[in-house]
Amino acid sequence: MGAGAVPVTAELVVGSGFVGNFPETLNFRVVASDGGAGGMLTTVTRSEGVYSTQWTPAGEGEFRLTAAHPQDGGPSATVSLTADMTPPTFVVFVPPADAGVAAGGTTYGDPSLADAWRRDQVVPVEIRTNEPHLDPGSVMVALTGTDGGTTPAVAVAALSGACDAGFCGVTQLNLREPPFDAFRGTMTVSAQGRDTVGNSGSGSATFNVTRWKWTFDASAGGTFAIKAPPAIGARGMVYFGTNANTNGKVFALSPEGTQIWESQVGAVVGGPVVGASDGGTELVYVGANSTNNGTLYALQSEDGGTRQTCTPSNGAFEGALALGTTGTAQAETAVSVYNSNSSAIIVGIRPGTSVPCPLIESPGSGEPIPVLTAGTPVVMRNDNIFFAGAASGVPKITSYVFGVSVPRSNWPVSPPVVTRSLALVGSDVIGAAAATDFVNGGLFKIPQDGAADVSRLYPAGASWSSRVYSLAVGSAMETPDNVFFGSEPTGSINFNRFNLSSTALQPASSNAAIRATPVVGANGNVYTATTNGTVRAWSADTLTPRWTLTPGLGTVEASPTLDCPRDASGSLVAGSHGVLYVPAGGKLYAFVVDSRGLDTSAPWPKYQHDSRNTGNPATPITSCP
Repeated sequence: MGAGAVPVTAELVVGSGFVGNFPETLNFRVVASDGGAGGMLTTVTRSEGVYSTQWTPAGEGEFRLTAAHPQDGGPSATVSLTADMTPPTFVVFVPPADAGVAAGGTTYGDPSLADAWRRDQVVPVEIRTNEPHLDPGSVMVALTGTDGGTTPAVAVAALSGACDAGFCGVTQLNLREPPFDAFRGTMTVSAQGRDTVGNSGSGSATFNVTRWKWTFDASAGGTFAIKAPPAIGARGMVYFGTNANTNGKVFALSPEGTQIWESQVGAVVGGPVVGASDGGTELVYVGANSTNNGTLYALQSEDGGTRQTCTPSNGAFEGALALGTTGTAQAETAVSVYNSNSSAIIVGIRPGTSVPCPLIESPGSGEPIPVLTAGTPVVMRNDNIFFAGAASGVPKITSYVFGVSVPRSNWPVSPPVVTRSLALVGSDVIGAAAATDFVNGGLFKIPQDGAADVSRLYPAGASWSSRVYSLAVGSAMETPDNVFFGSEPTGSINFNRFNLSSTALQPASSNAAIRATPVVGANGNVYTATTNGTVRAWSADTLTPRWTLTPGLGTVEASPTLDCPRDASGSLVAGSHGVLYVPAGGKLYAFVVDSRGLDTSAPWPKYQHDSRNTGNPATPITSCP
């Protein structure tokens, strides 16, 4: 029996042929086996010949219990009792972290936190106890995250093999389940159980947890940098390119960071953009520059081999690619702008058609095609292409129908300074502008049908007095069409949320400039990477940081992207988590985040709209069912 009051019952039995004459009470007595105090007995109650009391033991050990008639009888037969007041104790064992083995250019394990399990892993936790009277079915385990939130307790299964204790059990704990508002930190696993007499005991262990998944080093000793955002294929393949003057490669990595192939193409400045999957086959489009000119490539996703090229003469690519279906055949076409001498041409690559490399050049007179601003996007809806550049040194935003050498009606439009980012939201073009040599720029919109001028959205007032380099559009506070962007007004650096309907602005301070495009994820999270590589998760509703990775990763020249949770083969796995890919310097970093992919309700949740980088709102935002 355990600690606390124990019910005791004695019954007087009347012999056959006799009439019962029950006394009001019986004399109960308990003594320890060594004659010492036995504990406390409560007042005796009677129901006919049944007498009841409650006994609280004086301690643990052996006791003798007797009951006697108050007048005539001697004691009943002695009953021996054993009192057990010691609760079971549990030893909780968390094995060393399964960090993975470095191979090729891929390394695993958080360099700032030793022996850390990943947020997306499942830990086999072992429980041991030497309690001789354990109730095995009562042993349960729960996991506690950073804010005290605890997962529902799960049962522990007894080990069938050798056990170095009275009881050995194991259970599997998903580290993605409890709250974890930190990039790296600790979680606590707690075990509880009881013995057969009701004594409850516990045990716990604390272990390290990180969001760091893997790092792939494509820098070749520090020479190469990643200057264009990575793209994600239908099965989670991660494609990205490197850049070192006129040299560079395209890499394909599995979701676990293993290199699948690499392709030498030249310095990658545009793309990758991933084509639509056809039975598992998808083309990977990039714009890359060599010594004398640039080339658009269509690469095979299976091995990186070249399917098609398009090489205009005497020039270079400077910005992104967009992907749409163009022409009478409505064939998949990757489109960009090629800067050639003092003018530009619009270039497409359309594999498998009679015109694999269509070019659109300016007419002999009239409006020239603006020279694309370095690093800026090209976006499209249907056959309409939108991009930013300069003509005769004047900043321009323009729109063309693919295949037509003159701009669409009411285009181009002249923004106040250089445009850095474009997004197609509803019937508008939303843009960001920033000068480099002085504080000038802001956020604006233009109807996609064109206009005489841009409409400034931010900053308020009468001046373009803040640099804005990039933007994403998603939901917050149950309202759609919130623009998330970094700003650099004089004297401060901010991260902002601007609602296109109410024009309400919510700013938050940032430790460094946010020039890469934010990523709007599922579950109300927004992710940013600053110019020095500080990565942060924000609440979309309150614009407060949920966690921050510091120190920074290094120079960030390309925007991050977000994918679903997958296994090494690319198949989706369960959980409310995902993977954020952040390029910095010549390395690609993968971090576990609390968003199951992109916000599928967002009109423009990341750089170039979707995980394939198509720059086209007709491309579905990849869901993670």
